[in-house]
Amino acid sequence: MNSADSVTLFHLQTLTAILLGDVRLGLMRTQFIRTVTKRLDSFHAASYFSPFVAAELENIGLSRHAHYFASRGCALGWASAELVASTFFPFNPDLVAQVVPDCWDAASPKRVHEARLTGVRALASSLASSAASQESGARSSALEQAAVRVRRNLAPVIEAQSVSGRALYAAHRSALSEEYAQSGSDDPLFALWVTTTLLREFRGDGHVAALVSHGLSGIDASVLDCATGRAWRPSSARKSRGWSDVEWRVTAAELSARGLLTDESDLAELTDSGMQLREHIEAATDASVESAWAAVSDDALAELRDDAKLIAEAVAAAHLIPQKLFGRESS
Repeated sequence: MNSADSVTLFHLQTLTAILLGDVRLGLMRTQFIRTVTKRLDSFHAASYFSPFVAAELENIGLSRHAHYFASRGCALGWASAELVASTFFPFNPDLVAQVVPDCWDAASPKRVHEARLTGVRALASSLASSAASQESGARSSALEQAAVRVRRNLAPVIEAQSVSGRALYAAHRSALSEEYAQSGSDDPLFALWVTTTLLREFRGDGHVAALVSHGLSGIDASVLDCATGRAWRPSSARKSRGWSDVEWRVTAAELSARGLLTDESDLAELTDSGMQLREHIEAATDASVESAWAAVSDDALAELRDDAKLIAEAVAAAHLIPQKLFGRESS
């Protein structure tokens, strides 16, 4: 090899190292964004299990089985069953039709929205009190400071999130515009819930688009999600999402025949092909939010990851989400 070839090889090796380094940094950012979103989503999700929110919804005349669809769907206005089923995605449309649009006769979307936020404020206060009781107030202070930092660090993300093609996010962006515009200094945990809700619905719309583009139906997505062992238990998912045992089993058998599940039982796991499909869907979801996160520096993202962990731990310590509904079924 002559000197010119050596120089060329050196330049190629250097360029390759730089490109691989950029790829690794990109993958690290993507994983950080996933982690932050998942951790913060625990606080958003807690509102659907909260007795405070449930009490407010019952006070305005909503039946218990209408709570989830009405509280999340009220941002859409006087939505039809078809619109709610479409945007929520993994739920049986027949289940949705049992409560929507009749729920709007019991309470208008505006009243439901107001009741929801009143309940969430009580939930936020309860979380602060729970954190304070654990470490004589020190943890509560740390939790509220983390909430303020998260809101600040996520501000450029929220501002960059476009409503185009994202019906449920667009509806929440409009419904929560006044609450989001407030400083949040008086109630940092409530302000955090508003921010995480906007973050969650934006990514959620992107995730639904990814599922559809990969040819999956709502029940397909539910069965595959449960098979990870890190989501709803199949028995819990069937009950909450309105799928019968027969419908679930037929779908599981079809997914198994496609090589995505090990079998059609509730103990089924994802095959290698199933895991690859899931990762393709998550990568497509990541791509759908990437531009909105571009304004966040690596340092801010690292701070978000740490603060989101503290918040998720506080939610777990306060037992705001019933863990018995999640994980693998008992054999």
